Amino acid sequence: MKTKPISFRPSKGLDSRLEAMRRRTGIPKSRLAEQLIDEAERMRRYPGIAFNGPDHDRGAWVIGTHLDIWEVILGWQDFGEDAQRVQDYFQISPRQLNLALAYYREFKDEIDHALALQRRPLSELEKEYPFAQVVRIEE
Repeated sequence: MKTKPISFRPSKGLDSRLEAMRRRTGIPKSRLAEQLIDEAERMRRYPGIAFNGPDHDRGAWVIGTHLDIWEVILGWQDFGEDAQRVQDYFQISPRQLNLALAYYREFKDEIDHALALQRRPLSELEKEYPFAQVVRIEE
C-alpha cells in the first residue's frame, strides 16, 4: 500500500546520477529513489547490514561476511536455532547473528521468500532448468 506522495527535489548532481541509473536499469527515477531511500534507512537502523545484487533483486547481507541474511537464517533454522553452531559454522560473531535475526524478525516475508526459493525440491529445479546436469551424491 502506498502512502501520500511527498515532494522531493534532488540536487542537480543527484538528479544526474539518478538519470544515469534510470538509463542503465530501466527503472523509473521515482522507484530508484524509493529503493535507495529504503536501503539507506534499513542500513542506518541495522548497522552491519548492507545490500547487494542486481538492481531488480537486491538483498541484505551481513557486512564482514560473504553471507546474505537469508543464508544465516537458513543455517539458524537448519541447526535447530542453535546459536553456537551457527556462529561456528559460518564463523560469525554473536552480534552478526543477532543482527541477522533482528532483521529477519522485521522483514520476515522478504527473507521467507528467499528461503522458499532455496528450499525448492530438486524435481522443481530440474523442470525449471532442464539443461542443468544434476549430480546426486549417495550418503
